[in-house]
Amino acid sequence: MPDLRTAATALRAYRIAQARLLRNPANPLRRRQYDDTAYTLCVLMGKRDATEAAAVAERLLAASSADTKANRARRTRTTIP
Repeated sequence: MPDLRTAATALRAYRIAQARLLRNPANPLRRRQYDDTAYTLCVLMGKRDATEAAAVAERLLAASSADTKANRARRTRTTIP
């Protein structure tokens, strides 16, 4: 599994490039940026499809966030004598 920060950064870059491409689909620079970020995300997540790679990254980050919140709640409930 990739480092969580790396996955979050790659996912964010992919989503930004995707939005920019949707706003200007004829722009070759936007297409290249999208393709580059999609490729990076696919390699990190071990998938061939960018949409699937993004979904896997989102699930990974959500699970990590849930684990972190649960650990914080557990530590908060523990009282120190």
